[in-house]
Amino acid sequence: MNEDWLIYALRSEVFRQQMDLHTRGATVQGVNLFDLRRGILPIPPLEEQRAIAEFLDHHTARTDALVTKQKRLLNLFDEKRQSLITQAVTTGLDSTVTTQSTEAQWLAEIPEHWDVVRTRFVARLESGHTPSRSNDEYWEDCNIPWVTTSDIKPFREGQKIHLEDTEYKISQLGLENSGARILPEGTVFVSRTASVGFSGIMADKMATSQDFANWVCGDEIIPEYLLYVFRSMDQEFDRLMQGSTHQTIYMPDIRSFKTPLPPVEEQREIVEHIQNETEQLWNLIDNVERSIDLLEEKRQALITAAVTGQIDVTENRDETHATHR
Repeated sequence: MNEDWLIYALRSEVFRQQMDLHTRGATVQGVNLFDLRRGILPIPPLEEQRAIAEFLDHHTARTDALVTKQKRLLNLFDEKRQSLITQAVTTGLDSTVTTQSTEAQWLAEIPEHWDVVRTRFVARLESGHTPSRSNDEYWEDCNIPWVTTSDIKPFREGQKIHLEDTEYKISQLGLENSGARILPEGTVFVSRTASVGFSGIMADKMATSQDFANWVCGDEIIPEYLLYVFRSMDQEFDRLMQGSTHQTIYMPDIRSFKTPLPPVEEQREIVEHIQNETEQLWNLIDNVERSIDLLEEKRQALITAAVTGQIDVTENRDETHATHR
């Protein structure tokens, strides 16, 4: 048997579908060796196996090259998006203004008419808590939205802004017997353990677990602007994280956060600019991701068609050899 052909055959949709029928496990799914051996594949003559493998090497290489280019484009769009946000919240929209240096480690220079303040001076800092798991009464009649690390996944890419609902809820009794508090709509939350540095805005009243630092904005700062500030602080988060396995930013460091602070009206202009510009970039990113999906589907369909004999690879053999010369 030709090894290259076998690899393609095992990647085919036909083989995957057979394995899906035998997949077991609630948490970690897998296929046992007995079922794996029972996989049925049409096996052509050895010479044809070689021809199929050669054909697929040639044609999938083209697709792989296109996918690589598209992924490179995705990275460029993402870098541009991040750079746009960082520049807007640290230097503003007017490149002609006079600047001043700052003592904040993650900031270089800001416009002269801006301030740099401790974040907790313009937004009230709140932590969260988890009601005792050993008391079953605390976990009955749960209807209060409760932000946990399970809610972070949609915020990882940076497109989502508002959290409308939570995966888990807590009860009023649990809330009253813990350090958790119900925080108002518009509170900005930042994950500080495990998945460190991901941020969003509460679209309703919610409580959070202790895995979050929460900021209730005062009159001097708007939630959307503060959110984009946090989304510009990756290097600062990396500097402050502690722990090799379970990384955390501790509350004393969070209390020391500093924020560039333009006038409120300028904050609104910055937020509007970021949202307009990043919306265009997200549209481009969506288009590229769809292109990648289509290319990978085409690659998968080609592999399946070739190893199941739906394509006569001998008709393409001369073309393949000519291209390799």
